[in-house]
Amino acid sequence: MALLLEEEEFERIIPFVTWILIGLNIVVFVLELYHPWIIRAFCFVPADFFMGRHLETLITYMFIHEDILHLLVNMYFLWVFCDDLENVYGHGYFIFFYLASGVGGAIVYAVLNTGDPFSGTIGASGAIFGAMAAYAIFFPRRKLLIVSVYTLEIDAWKYAVIYAIIEFLFAMLGIFKNVAHTAHLGGFLTGTVIGYVYKVIAKPRIYRTPQKPW
Repeated sequence: MALLLEEEEFERIIPFVTWILIGLNIVVFVLELYHPWIIRAFCFVPADFFMGRHLETLITYMFIHEDILHLLVNMYFLWVFCDDLENVYGHGYFIFFYLASGVGGAIVYAVLNTGDPFSGTIGASGAIFGAMAAYAIFFPRRKLLIVSVYTLEIDAWKYAVIYAIIEFLFAMLGIFKNVAHTAHLGGFLTGTVIGYVYKVIAKPRIYRTPQKPW
């Protein structure tokens, strides 16, 4: 088990949308414990998507989690990446970006799904992979610390690329088939496109992370 830490933060505004998203995910998870039918009712099912049914699940699926570990891991990464992104995008555009990344993840999952089209997927991972991609675009040389048996320092862009390659290989080789790797890749791709376009067009003023000479 490894822990991911940032060496610094980029905050000029209070990232209350990020906090609200975390809070919503926790509330929904508590509701799931008492009403398990919520999972089936609001998960994203490829077959429904292609038949034009329950399109609201393009949004709702990303607020549902399988168990406490699934929730905690996703919320931790949401907290790591999204507070800084909210400061780059602003509150309103950040909401669009987050939801769009999750929707992109669901659509790619549906298109590339080779399993049971009536099997649903849940979780915030698609949106979070989009956040990871955008984080690497805006803070490419931000130092991240991977803390495990050993501590490894790595640039944000390298971390994102390595993670994306791993997910691609897992999807191609069918490793951990219970994980929606294609949804992760779809979110990553969506986040990359939106983040890059925003960076080029909006030219947000981002304080440069102090760079080390090596």
